[in-house]
Amino acid sequence: MPYVIDNFDDTIDGFFAKAGASLSREKCDEFARRRYGGEIRPVDNQRANSYTITAGPSSSKIIQFRAENDLLDTRMLRLAKAVHTAVVADCLHLGWIGNPDDGPQLAIYEMDRLPGEKYVIARDSHKHDRRLNTVHSLARFFAQSWQNSLPQSSKLVNMSAIMAECYARFWALARALPPRFRPAVAEVQDALVALLDPSSRYPLVLTHSDLKAMNMLVDPESGNITGVADWASASILPFGFGLYALANVFGKMDRDGWKWFDDADELRGAFWRVFGELTGLEQDGPQMRLVKVAEKGGILIRYGTIWDSKFSGMVGCRDPHDFGGDFEYLDALLL
Repeated sequence: MPYVIDNFDDTIDGFFAKAGASLSREKCDEFARRRYGGEIRPVDNQRANSYTITAGPSSSKIIQFRAENDLLDTRMLRLAKAVHTAVVADCLHLGWIGNPDDGPQLAIYEMDRLPGEKYVIARDSHKHDRRLNTVHSLARFFAQSWQNSLPQSSKLVNMSAIMAECYARFWALARALPPRFRPAVAEVQDALVALLDPSSRYPLVLTHSDLKAMNMLVDPESGNITGVADWASASILPFGFGLYALANVFGKMDRDGWKWFDDADELRGAFWRVFGELTGLEQDGPQMRLVKVAEKGGILIRYGTIWDSKFSGMVGCRDPHDFGGDFEYLDALLL
């Protein structure tokens, strides 16, 4: 499973060593420099399975190099662009770089750089009005997902694999998490039948694997979301698992633990009101109740799963080496 490492020079070196590529970081940079011009800069959230840089005038392009065994699923990227047109960049597969006689090649992808500032940076300077705009943007984003659900007959939907993955994830969480979280896990497990049952008409949707504050871009002046980046491991899941992202616009984790913003209750109410208006869901209706159970499921997956688990799709962020059991997020968001 891919994950983000902060020391990006070590990550980049590790990528080229692990990929066994027939070329170097310098040759990739030179390719981008010749094609796009401008200053070549690595992005600051490198992943272990790719090398990503900005290039072109005003760093207007993002170029990503990926190993042959870890290509982007362009079908999912096209779907993301179709569902969330205004906030997702087009992605082009340019071809390959490297001499196949000397070793594996790398695939080259080009994307326009999305406007805005990373929400994780902008958040601290935002007051109520800008936070409210971010919340309204997220409500529209998730409403787009609901409104663009996929039928089980879609070629992108492997229902048996989705069911197996969901049941396996929550079975693993039931075994791994402390007893205080087991009622929440059991509630989601009990709801899986309805979430995955075609007769319930509960939607299957494209689900971002890592919808964290660093992957959301906002206009620093208004707070409106201008971009959602990094769709590399997006998957098809029952709607709502991605709603764990809401917590990061209602509060934040700092060195003293989780802190809700003073206006968190108002922001939460605004999200559900706008989401309900856009989708036509009744606030106390059966579908909305399932949505909120799925949200709980997403929180459990996100903050209860270790980041190097073998599960596909949604990325967990719990440290597998933290044997003391750091469950601050789950304690704050579920208890």
